[in-house]
Amino acid sequence: MTQAVLIFGAGGLAYDILDIIARIGGIEVAGCVVDRAAASGTPPPPGLRIYHWDEVSDRAADFVAVNGIVSPMRRRFLEAAEARQFKFLTLVDPSAQVFPSAAIGEGSIISAGCIIAAQARVGRHVLLNRAVTIGHHCEVGDFASCYAGVNVAGFCRLGAGAEVGIGAVIIERIRVGDGAMIGAGTVLIRDCPPGARMVGVPARPIGQK
Repeated sequence: MTQAVLIFGAGGLAYDILDIIARIGGIEVAGCVVDRAAASGTPPPPGLRIYHWDEVSDRAADFVAVNGIVSPMRRRFLEAAEARQFKFLTLVDPSAQVFPSAAIGEGSIISAGCIIAAQARVGRHVLLNRAVTIGHHCEVGDFASCYAGVNVAGFCRLGAGAEVGIGAVIIERIRVGDGAMIGAGTVLIRDCPPGARMVGVPARPIGQK
């Protein structure tokens, strides 16, 4: 790779991104870029230059970008970068297992220990945190997030921008609507409407996002 990487975000996920990049090898990291309105409470990775967005927004030709933002606001920031012609690298940790017939979209992050099964389709700028399992024939929409230990059974659909909390389980053929949130440890056994929040075992609605 001839261009150095800019990590968008400087919080906790940026540390994971750095470790994934180190395990892959051969990728130079130029630093992290932050939007002043999206500052993280986590100290930035030591030794890396921190750029503000207005310093690099017109330098798409100089870098390739990687998402390092967990929060839902990443969509606004990353789309602003794409509008400035930034290209995003898709990162797959070497310990992840991606079946040959699965597909992963641009800018997605597949963390350590993930499994993406046969015929699954993962969209753009998706975050699959540590040890997430995506079953066969699943569809994961753009900007969706599955946090550590999530298990999604076969033939499910996660809508754009959906969030699935740590350790949640989604049984086969369930649909999670765009922008919905499934709480940590939840067992989802029925469809979740767009924008809804569901928690518990089995899942129950607690309102809208």
